[in-house]
Amino acid sequence: MDYELLVEDQIEDGRKLISGLLENGFDVSVAVWVKTSEEGLWFLYLGSSSIHRMSMADAYRTAYSALSRIPHTNISISNIKIVEDTNPIAKAAIEIRDRYPARLPTRYNGKRLGSIAIEEAYIYPRSGQMTRTEVLQTITGLMNRTGIVAPSLVTLRDGSQFQAVPMGIQMNTPGAIQVVLHDLLANTNRSIPVDDIVRIA
Repeated sequence: MDYELLVEDQIEDGRKLISGLLENGFDVSVAVWVKTSEEGLWFLYLGSSSIHRMSMADAYRTAYSALSRIPHTNISISNIKIVEDTNPIAKAAIEIRDRYPARLPTRYNGKRLGSIAIEEAYIYPRSGQMTRTEVLQTITGLMNRTGIVAPSLVTLRDGSQFQAVPMGIQMNTPGAIQVVLHDLLANTNRSIPVDDIVRIA
């Protein structure tokens, strides 16, 4: 797999895979394509907090399921390495990504990433996680819509998801903002700190 093929095919399919995993409630704290020095092969490392609460086998089954929904994908399950978000590789990728935030995958030419020697890497931007401002703007926009408001899929920082309709925004103390959401399944209102919400779709 050479550089051009990675750019044209694997990076885009990686983005689709990340999106599919997030939709299934599987956290992707960081995602990075790494070309290892030892093997000279490209691997897609997925750092996740979800594997703190599931087995590695279940994590790979979830990834395989999301991968199978990508038509004509150029990624195989053998290209994917799932690690905890506390893994040295994941932590190093997060540090680089957050130091140089971008909307497109960032090329990294360092010689090491965490505990492994590399030739190069491509680090994805924050995977579907919305900033506090984006969450508040989305909530405000949904509340200002006229007519019937369709429920949104809300993803929390712990990876849990629920269908909800936004009801309001509360400011308790300076900087402490909570979003009031009507949870359709529980048929009750929930007040959730805005910083606990990572995605509204």
